[in-house]
Amino acid sequence: MIVIVSGPSAAVLLPVEWTADDVRAFRVWLSESLSPDRDNWWALREPRNLGMAKPSSKTGPMLIEPDAYECDDADEAVCLTRAAGFLPITEIVLAAAVNGKDDHRFLAQLAVAIARQYGGLIDLDGPLPVPPPPGVSALSTLQSGPGRRRWEDRSRATIATLSGRWHEIPYRTAGDEVAVRHVVGADLLASWLQHPLFQMVK
Repeated sequence: MIVIVSGPSAAVLLPVEWTADDVRAFRVWLSESLSPDRDNWWALREPRNLGMAKPSSKTGPMLIEPDAYECDDADEAVCLTRAAGFLPITEIVLAAAVNGKDDHRFLAQLAVAIARQYGGLIDLDGPLPVPPPPGVSALSTLQSGPGRRRWEDRSRATIATLSGRWHEIPYRTAGDEVAVRHVVGADLLASWLQHPLFQMVK
């Protein structure tokens, strides 16, 4: 599934297959904190239900879409199963429409709430997104080479300081290169929310 949005994204991975009844119950649960906007888009209404301290008029809508989890790479599936303790069957895709600071926090708080409610793990859709280390350009972190390796090392060093469970999952890119992404528990993402460098993967 391809979702084009301007803001950050993540997914909550679940070990069980959801039925239509499960999706309906999920929407009822979401409606305690959010208002349906259109299709699978939702607007934040009661931020305190998600652990957010105060409302923000700057938060844009969020795509929240339960779907079947698909993994075409057998090695990636084995690694994820070994790390997480299960091969995901359902994923709840979360994607912000805009890229404001409040939208990053909304996405993270929502992912934490869903993971805790339904016993899932959170796929950050990349390594923990820390700034590049000194002397490494943002552009070089997108390309294979020493700049990317130094940035990934800084991401690993930072995530190791946080409280909670995390796993590094290697996967093969469309360009046939091996990249990594972090899959984390709700407690770790809640810890990252308190970090001064907090942001989600854009």
